[in-house]
Amino acid sequence: MALSAMALSAMAAPNDPGETAVDFLEKVRAKNINLEPGGDTALSPQTSEKKRKEIARRLERLAGDLGGDPLEVGAVKLDDDLAAVLVRKIGGFDPSRLQVFSVALVKRGAEWAAAPVPASFENSGVGFAALQRKRLDALEDWMLREQALDLEKLREQSAGRMRLKIEESLPAATLRNFTSNQTAERFFHACEQRNLPEMFGLLGGLSASLPADWPLRLKAADAAVVSGADVKHPWRLLISPDVLRIPVHHEEDGETAMVSIACLDPSGNLPRSSLPRIEIVHLELAKSSDGLWRIEPPPDFLESRAEVVDATETYEQLDSDLVATFLTKLSELYPPTPLPTAEKSRQSLLSALRERSLAAVIRLIRLDGDPHAARKACVRAAQIWWALREPSTVRRAVPLGFREDGETAAEACQFFSARNPDRLDLRILYFKKSADGWHWTPEPPPETETSFREWTEAHAKPWQDEWQQMFLAECAEVGKFPDSGAPSEEASRKLMDAWLQAARTGDVLAALRLTARLNIPDSKATLLRNLGYEMTGVRLNRDVPTITGVRRAGIWSAVGIQIDTNGKSSFPLYPIIATPAGPRLLLEIDLFAGGNRSRDFLNKTALERLRKFSPSAADDLKKLSADHQADIAQRPQP
Repeated sequence: MALSAMALSAMAAPNDPGETAVDFLEKVRAKNINLEPGGDTALSPQTSEKKRKEIARRLERLAGDLGGDPLEVGAVKLDDDLAAVLVRKIGGFDPSRLQVFSVALVKRGAEWAAAPVPASFENSGVGFAALQRKRLDALEDWMLREQALDLEKLREQSAGRMRLKIEESLPAATLRNFTSNQTAERFFHACEQRNLPEMFGLLGGLSASLPADWPLRLKAADAAVVSGADVKHPWRLLISPDVLRIPVHHEEDGETAMVSIACLDPSGNLPRSSLPRIEIVHLELAKSSDGLWRIEPPPDFLESRAEVVDATETYEQLDSDLVATFLTKLSELYPPTPLPTAEKSRQSLLSALRERSLAAVIRLIRLDGDPHAARKACVRAAQIWWALREPSTVRRAVPLGFREDGETAAEACQFFSARNPDRLDLRILYFKKSADGWHWTPEPPPETETSFREWTEAHAKPWQDEWQQMFLAECAEVGKFPDSGAPSEEASRKLMDAWLQAARTGDVLAALRLTARLNIPDSKATLLRNLGYEMTGVRLNRDVPTITGVRRAGIWSAVGIQIDTNGKSSFPLYPIIATPAGPRLLLEIDLFAGGNRSRDFLNKTALERLRKFSPSAADDLKKLSADHQADIAQRPQP
């Protein structure tokens, strides 16, 4: 039977082998592949359960290799009702990230289906007659051979493809007209925008002759950009949107130059250090043989695990003039905005602490005094802002009390954390009146703290007892359950969607406005504990939870949810009741479809707690929970 080979474009026809191969790999990557016979593959019904589990493990490993880069169809070899397809992973610029995958396919009627084992017709139900085996061997040999050859070709072409991509963003003719200072400024902007092609062009990717350490530059910059919010020091200083950065020095000497940029990283994300500090990054530049300026990154930018000696005072003495320049330019860029009253200054600070930009709080402090004091104030402001913005948890400043005393004032705040939701984390924020108005003093003089000590000590115990009530002010309190029936299914779905959105964005107050709590002694602590658990879990999970169903009985409308995390699913059930303000989620009663003894015990404990408040309501919710459990037990698990 005649064999034919052809290359397919990305615009594949429906049901052709190339499109089917890519679709198969996309499902493997999403870990959403149905390995049942007749599902997403040509798996033979005769395949044993043990073999299916082995295939599932192989596909899980393949999902890791596929990563997140785009896929394109390469070469295709057809043999009547059999086919072999090469699929290229082409994303990124690092040749070591390029890969070629082989997919075997069989035709069932008019439809193509991928064999479940990559690069093999194993377990696909094809016959084992001598002629058939010869055809299968020929296609499998072709995949093995061409996969290696195509990958080699792809890597050889990567330099040309990279240059074309760079020139789309930064033409060599444009770079040729840049001064060294313009080159550095464009590089800093490209890093902030995570514009990888431009970064490569400014690191030497447009030169006629690439730098000797080009593979290291390419790999380091690529890794920094694709790491997202987890970008490590020192690339974090140039890339992270949380960092305040200002160029503070430039010098040029013929074919070489140097620029210095001062960076304030509020996270304190430095080796062996947990406090923010103003760090100076020095970058050298040099002209290539064809007259293009390029960045010469320091060694710690090219090492996979850069180490920085934590010698803060020594380092800042060496660059003390540049730190002073940074503070001066920072004050010019974000001039202080004193306000007419202490109350307005307090309100502005609480608002600024919720902003995504560190600049919002920098505008509220003065940096025009003693350089040492200005540096401490700047660093302290960044530390306090980061305490509420740090992405690993949800935090919120809860005002507890305010006192004004002559030309100074203080605001006591609880820094609520979803990680420790029932713990008091008391912070005192200070304000000072100057000739032009009130401003925030993040690093107050000792006498200011002393003058307010008696006030803070006198109120410490009441704040400890009252902060939860103040924080939950907008959460509906239920003294008794309503006589009206359950909220409608439509209203329940709408409420649940809004609550999940608030949890994903970390909007604690919005989530609480959609929540109700029982008027019983441990309600506040239980609600806050569950709120912290829910908000942390939802934010860490990349997949959007889905509603499995809505059940109604008595006063309850219970919404079932499926949450998929790292290949495992959980199925919470959220009880919703009607209140005068509308439907609200009773978050303190947490129920899950589990099937294990520990989860069953927790469900029973939650229902017994509810029974003390209303036996009939507990019976109705118990029935809805049982129905939810039964429904989930019948669902196929991923």
